[in-house]
Amino acid sequence: NQIVEEGPLMASRSTLIIAAIVVIIVVAGIAWYYASKGEEKTPPPPTTPETSQPIQTTPQTTPPRTTSTPTTRTTPTTSKPTTTATTTTKPPSPTTTSPPKTTTTTTAAEEEYKIVIGSSEIRVSKEFYEFVEKAKKGEVKVTINFWTSMLPFEVNVMKKAVEAFEKEYPGITVKYSGTVQNLKEAVKAAVVAGDTENGPHIFTWAHDWTGELAEGGYIVPLDKYLPPETLEDLQEQYLSAAYSAGTYKLHLYGVPWAGEAIALVCNAEMVKGPIESFSQLEQIMKEHYNPDKETYGLAYQVDPYHIYPFITAFGGYYYDDKTGSVGVNSTGTIEGLEFFLSHILVYMDTSDLGHETQLKVFIEKRAPCIITGPWNIPAIKEAVPKIFVQAIPPIDGRTPKPFSGIKLFWITSLAEKDKDKLYASILFALWFTLDDDNIKMLVDEAGFIPVKRSVVKYVAANMDNYPIIGGFLQSISNSIPMPKSPEMSKVWGPVANALSAIITVYKEKGLQEALDQVEPTLDKAQAEILESLKGG
Repeated sequence: NQIVEEGPLMASRSTLIIAAIVVIIVVAGIAWYYASKGEEKTPPPPTTPETSQPIQTTPQTTPPRTTSTPTTRTTPTTSKPTTTATTTTKPPSPTTTSPPKTTTTTTAAEEEYKIVIGSSEIRVSKEFYEFVEKAKKGEVKVTINFWTSMLPFEVNVMKKAVEAFEKEYPGITVKYSGTVQNLKEAVKAAVVAGDTENGPHIFTWAHDWTGELAEGGYIVPLDKYLPPETLEDLQEQYLSAAYSAGTYKLHLYGVPWAGEAIALVCNAEMVKGPIESFSQLEQIMKEHYNPDKETYGLAYQVDPYHIYPFITAFGGYYYDDKTGSVGVNSTGTIEGLEFFLSHILVYMDTSDLGHETQLKVFIEKRAPCIITGPWNIPAIKEAVPKIFVQAIPPIDGRTPKPFSGIKLFWITSLAEKDKDKLYASILFALWFTLDDDNIKMLVDEAGFIPVKRSVVKYVAANMDNYPIIGGFLQSISNSIPMPKSPEMSKVWGPVANALSAIITVYKEKGLQEALDQVEPTLDKAQAEILESLKGG
């Protein structure tokens, strides 16, 4: 029995031993398999560089999470942080080519270059960034010519701006001699002559010259040299109407630095403001109108530009920049001009409707108010220290919309002949229009109306210190930009002649005769303009 019982037991034990050995072998095999797999190196995550060099990475199975990976920025040391140029590095992004199905490859990182001017950070090309750095360090030596046509007090503040720019960018010399007579024609002549040495590389004027100068090839489209990201950043810096003023046929030709539109300026010692309605203003004009004593209800330079608010209040217009239509004899234009004759001209000194005489009427306190632009404020404040400025009041719910002019910086085609001059001109334009301290200086010392958003917000937050600037900003917000099309040059003359003819009838035969002549005279001007446009 003992032998019989031990046989099966020994067999059972042998079976268990064999099974245990098999289990050990299998477990060891599995362990060896996974151990060998673990020896294959996985790609390390990208590390943040300590320099501005691109991040180098190996292909990853998933794209990096840019939302949790901060962009590294290196800032070169400068003497003025507000105009610091910087470079930043983007994390890699997945490639657009077809990778193997099991992996996703990434391209090499792209560098992003930025310059900081005032409160603005602008992305630029590497080449332009490097030029800016050299200009700041004086490692490049270039001279550009800057032309303007301005009043003496404006020239003085321009000189201050130029000096500040040259101090910050010692590698660039800006030759500025002040006012150039017949600026537009002088620019054209210099460009045609190819006078790179003495002609203008950069100049400034109101935006309505843009179309003519662009069509003639006198100015350079900035988007030819500035990448799309630069234009995107610039568009965010200025009031939308101001940025648009520099565009023509889908190209950016100029960058804006100031705006202007006429507004109602009143002697605060003669009139209490604000004036809420035109009927209130007309009552004030009646009270002060006494031609026997040479006092009048309003001082107002009369020409097509200045009377435009009363044309637009009734839906009239001269020329539509978008559609190319002419509205000189439209119902709104006729009604607006008739309103001007009946409710404004009748309270004025009509002996001379030019700028100097009308300004003198107000300065001598022979009229309580004047409709004029910011360019006359320095002269006005010397004689009439207490004034208030506001938009022209509404006419029974109708808003008078004056023309607005946006001052632009343009680069001439002369600058294209030398890359350093071109970049220096572009840099000067960007600095002038973006440096907050410079713009505030222009506001404080010359009364220019800002169009950079950050400075507009600053003025709005400090309105007690800027009541005059605030009043003109209100008028600009109601305004219509002057047409940029070259065709507008064929409109001004006939409208001016028609207005002059109607006023002559008013002086010689009275109001009713003048009113009777409005429609036929404007019909004649309309026909003349259309014929001129037809001729090309």
